[in-house]
Formats: sequence, C-alpha cells, structure tokens
Amino acid sequence: MMKNLLCLVALFIISYTQAQNILIVDNDPVIDTSPAHMFNNITDAIAAANNGDIIYVQPSLISYGAVTINKEITLFGSGYAPELNDGRRTELSSVRIDADNIKISGFYISTYITYNSSTSTSDNIIIEDNFVNQTIFVGSTNAGHTTTNNNWIIRGNIINYGITLHADPTKCINTVITNNHITLLNGNATASYALRYFNDTTIFNNNVVRINHTWGNTNIFPNMTGDVTAFNNIFISNGINTLFTPTTGRTLTLNNSISYMSTGGTLSLAMPGTGNFDNQNPFFTSVASSAFDMAPEDDFTLSPSSVGLNAGSDGNDIGIFNGDYDFDMRGYPTELPYLTSFTISNNLIEAGENINVNVKANANKSN
Repeated sequence: MMKNLLCLVALFIISYTQAQNILIVDNDPVIDTSPAHMFNNITDAIAAANNGDIIYVQPSLISYGAVTINKEITLFGSGYAPELNDGRRTELSSVRIDADNIKISGFYISTYITYNSSTSTSDNIIIEDNFVNQTIFVGSTNAGHTTTNNNWIIRGNIINYGITLHADPTKCINTVITNNHITLLNGNATASYALRYFNDTTIFNNNVVRINHTWGNTNIFPNMTGDVTAFNNIFISNGINTLFTPTTGRTLTLNNSISYMSTGGTLSLAMPGTGNFDNQNPFFTSVASSAFDMAPEDDFTLSPSSVGLNAGSDGNDIGIFNGDYDFDMRGYPTELPYLTSFTISNNLIEAGENINVNVKANANKSN
C-alpha cells in the first residue's frame, strides 16, 4: 500500500514538470517496472534516456549504489531528509559526472561526487540540494589531465569533507560555490578535506564553513592556483587556530565575512579583506549542536542579535540564506513541489472501492 502511494506522489510531481521524457526509478521489488518509463535501477534508466530527459529516483530504505552519469540529463531525488515517505530517502553511494549539461538534486550521497574520466569533458554541471558525505571533486589534482570541468554550480548542499577543483586552472573555469554548509573534517593541508585549487574564476560566496579539525593549525584554502576574492561567508572553527594564510604565492581576500571559534578561544589571524567581523558569534536563530553541524530541525538564519544582518556585500545577510536564496534543510529539489500532508480518509475498503486521499504540497521554489 505505501509503495502505491509513493507512485501517486511521483505522478503528482511529474504533472509539474516538462521535459522530453520522464523516467522513474524505484528499487522496491514489489513495484511493477514493466512500463517503458519504469526501472528498478538508475544505470538502466540512464541507458534508456536521451539527452535532455529527466529521471526521478523514488525514496527507498536501501541505497541505489554508485552511479555514472554519461548523458546530458537531470536526476531528481526526493530530498536527503524528507518529512514524509516513512523514513525513506533517495541515497546513492557515489556519483561520477561523465558528460556535459547534467543536474543532480535531492540526494543523500554517502561518499563523493567526482569529475569526468580522462577522456570526456564535464562542463555546465549543477549540484544542488544534496547531502554529500565526502568531497566534491570538480577536477583532477593531476594538472596533466587535459579534459575540462568548466561552469560548475554547487549550491544549497551539505558537504562533509571539502571541494577540490582542477589543478590546472585553465581546465576549471567559472566554478560557482554558493549557499552551502561545508564541514572540513580532521586532516592536513594537502588532504582533500579542504577547499583546494581555487583560482581567479572561482566564486565562493554565502557559505557556512565549519572547520572540524582537532589538532594543529591548518589552511582551509590550500594549493590556490589564482587570486581568490570571496564574499559573505561564515567560518566556524571547532578548535584550531590559523585558517586564512594564503598559499602558493596567491592572494586570498575575504570580504564581508564572519569568523568564530566555537570552543571559546580566539582566532589570532584576522581575515584578509574588508567589512569582516573577526571572532564574532554569528548567532544563528536556532542550532542545537555547539559544533554547528546541521540537522533538519536547525535554523541557520541569523537572529536579530547577529552582526551579519544586512552586512553582506550586497546589503543582504551574511551566510547561506543571503538574499532570496531558499536553502532547504531537507534537500527538496528547487524546481519541484514537495508534499506537506498526505492523508487517507478511508484506509479500510472493499475490493473495487476508491481510496480517498487528500494531498497538500508547497509550490516549487523556483517560481
């Protein structure tokens, strides 16, 4: 019964979306996957898709595994922490981007998202509203890899290790990283637990960066391949000190940003830039953990006592809710409506009778 209702949810979502073709993936063994648009795994759905198609991946109690996306398509999940669906989410173990013009949104990814192979480009990529439990690799750390990874947009995600760009800045142009909650876990400056190989075309604005290293000083922007100017970010250290020393002879400028040591100490190095608030509590509205990790019930908007209110470079708030951007704490894809209520008024019926269902949803957030 529950899976039949989830199929109704899928049809409800499809009615709000236009595309060349709509394909649906559901790995529940009781689902009928005989229709041409239905699949029980993502690999087969991608193989059947044409460029421009959309694939909806249904929530499940088990992971859909590793995915290689080698066509120009969009993949939508149901969110990484949806309120409904009886605890189900759409989970992948890893994602490899192996074509241009790809969008992936609404997934829990238990390891990483990585760039194309050495034989194909991966330009014009959108990674939005996902929970990525390890690093996003936009490009190779080997400058000898000659394929490009240009025009990536990474926004609205929770990312648990860091973001690594291409070691050759000419192969990784116009990377836009905005409105993400990023945790840098314990590691060193040459590991993938940082913001690596940023160049002078990299935009890094309106993020919350949580540095969760527990030993030694560290640089969170190692291996810079160009001068970087970033705006409206919040940097929270959970116990280390030096964070903002430029590396590789490049210039790092942080403007209209907040730094804070959550353990009660003081960061000895000021942020290099203007309009900053060094060693200031950002005073989020409601965050349960003193480590500032993120749960769906948290509220990372700024409270009335925050120095970051209307203090951004554009006159809006510093942080992930800057301007009109609607960061979603549950990872609902921006373009889709999402259910807020699903009520059955007659759950016990005779064969052939109709089930009365009342569905309520919020409109998609892109309109």
